[in-house]
Amino acid sequence: MGNNRQYSVLLLLVLVCVVSRVPELVSNKLLLDGDECVVALMAKHMMQGRAFSAFFYGQAYGFSLLECLFIIPFYFLFGVTTLSVKLGMLALWTTGVLFLYKALNEINKGDSWLPLLLILAFILCPAWAVWSMKARGGYLTSFTLTSIVLYLLARDKMRNLVVFFIGVLCFFIYQSQPLWLPGLVPFLGYFLLKKKKAGSALLFMLPVLLLAVCVFFYKRGMLEFGTIQADYTFFSLGARLGRIPLLLYYSLHGNYYFDEIQKPNLFCAFLAVFFEVLVFCLLALAAYNIATRKKGTLLFDLSALSLVFTLLVTVCSVGKQGRYLLPITGYAILSFLLLLNTVNIKKGIVFGVGIVCLLLGAASVVSFYDFAFLPVREKQLKNALGHLTERGIHYTYCNDNMFTWQVIFYSNEQVLCHERLSPGRFPIYQWYVDSAYYSGAKTAYISETSIDPKIDFPGFVIMDDYYIAVDPPKNIIAKEFPRLAERPKYYYCKE
Repeated sequence: MGNNRQYSVLLLLVLVCVVSRVPELVSNKLLLDGDECVVALMAKHMMQGRAFSAFFYGQAYGFSLLECLFIIPFYFLFGVTTLSVKLGMLALWTTGVLFLYKALNEINKGDSWLPLLLILAFILCPAWAVWSMKARGGYLTSFTLTSIVLYLLARDKMRNLVVFFIGVLCFFIYQSQPLWLPGLVPFLGYFLLKKKKAGSALLFMLPVLLLAVCVFFYKRGMLEFGTIQADYTFFSLGARLGRIPLLLYYSLHGNYYFDEIQKPNLFCAFLAVFFEVLVFCLLALAAYNIATRKKGTLLFDLSALSLVFTLLVTVCSVGKQGRYLLPITGYAILSFLLLLNTVNIKKGIVFGVGIVCLLLGAASVVSFYDFAFLPVREKQLKNALGHLTERGIHYTYCNDNMFTWQVIFYSNEQVLCHERLSPGRFPIYQWYVDSAYYSGAKTAYISETSIDPKIDFPGFVIMDDYYIAVDPPKNIIAKEFPRLAERPKYYYCKE
């Protein structure tokens, strides 16, 4: 009976994860941004055996292999489409949700419905409305692997093989998106020290060191077109600490794209404020426990430390990056459950507040059906790209590094694009475009009309909100788009 109930709950969670994202999946505004198109193309290249990289193209960080492996089965089912990529990411995120629920179930000492209530609140949290399906090179990988680590730790059956495996997972969390690691440290310390065996630390570190050596050699000579933007100085440290509540609010309401913030609706705003108040209340209660030396609350107090470490990561961030606080949601519901294990709160109050949050959460997630920051629409973009291919144009230039990859993906690589910066994330494409252009092939410059082209091309046309200049002059192209001196030989360019 216990197993049947467990399977029923897991099936329910899968259904909620999928059904709650249906409004976004069927929206005419569903679109992959530039970075997502890079991951989508990585998966396509792997599937076709054309190229392979375990890391996001053009970077020595952002382990993306797992994301690609989740996308590929959907390519076989639905073709190389936006929907396939989103479903692949939703499957990866749902896997993480299931393991997070199992972790909550393991540490729960109260009513059996508490973990279910909390994980449903997590699923319907607006912070994850968009990010639950975003292929952004490591974020969903880190979330899922962290959930597995928390489950293994919470089971408290720390056999040697389990400790070794946790070391492997933590290494790949770091390589994927290390934002989840600071919050994981207190739990790792607690459960590994609880084992009371000196060899546990060595078993944990062994795979980390071995994999670090392997990855070091793998990354040698790797193209580093993209680098991490961070500020590790102490300049204006006070201001950066002071902005944490606002960044947390941005992250929790979910209405942002990089550092561009959109005003949230009432449902998203209310839940963001509620969740933020909860986070700071958890921190205050843990501080009180420590100050009064209250017994029996060690794990809860450490979970609050997990929240502190996660919040402090933003001190090094540049701009208003709400995505850097995505880990806070999972650690917060874990901390709240640990609190409920140590205090007596009337069941009716917890259940009632939980139901209200679920209703508001459902409304907030559904409201993302028309979420869009980019002016690009798939149908219009494909029309513009079809116009180019009909005229025999398969090579283009673009000054927007994100839009470049949308052109390549949504043309099914029938239109290659040369981004402004050199050598680009996939240098062979720049080589193809330049080779075609300078040998006299028909080419064009393309960009979105909403973004200033910053380049004055003669004879341009506007088509479906896209700025197109056919056969751009060589003097402008040579000035604005650096040409590679020789054919690139980066490890993943096999074409």
